[in-house]
Amino acid sequence: MQAFHFSLETLLKVRKMEEEQLQVKLAEATAQFMAEKEQLELLKTRLAEHINKFRNCQNERVGISTFNVFHNYHDKLKGDISIQQERVELAQSAFQQCLASLEQAVKARKLVEKLREKRMLEYQTECLKEEQKFIDEQGLQVFSRNK
Repeated sequence: MQAFHFSLETLLKVRKMEEEQLQVKLAEATAQFMAEKEQLELLKTRLAEHINKFRNCQNERVGISTFNVFHNYHDKLKGDISIQQERVELAQSAFQQCLASLEQAVKARKLVEKLREKRMLEYQTECLKEEQKFIDEQGLQVFSRNK
């Protein structure tokens, strides 16, 4: 009997390559998401430090211009935080999309792999049947000669 040949082997290889590419994209999206979150935390820390600095300055006499500088910087940090939160949400959305795509690719690959396993099992069963048939024929020939 011929060696086992799975006609969809090329499709299986393509599915594996797609899955690997999506894993790389997911890793990149994860890194981007983590970097954006880290940047957001940095901005929040700066804002907290700025507020503490402002509170410490309230104990001292400060001029209007110093107060305006504090206020303007506070507004700038708030705006930066708002923008960064949007960037974090976008990065999280991209991460979720990559994860969903990877899950679909894994399902598609597993589907083809299960089909391959099923065909392999059918092939092995057929080989065993043919082998058993050959053994039975040999036994019958030996029995016929001895008669």
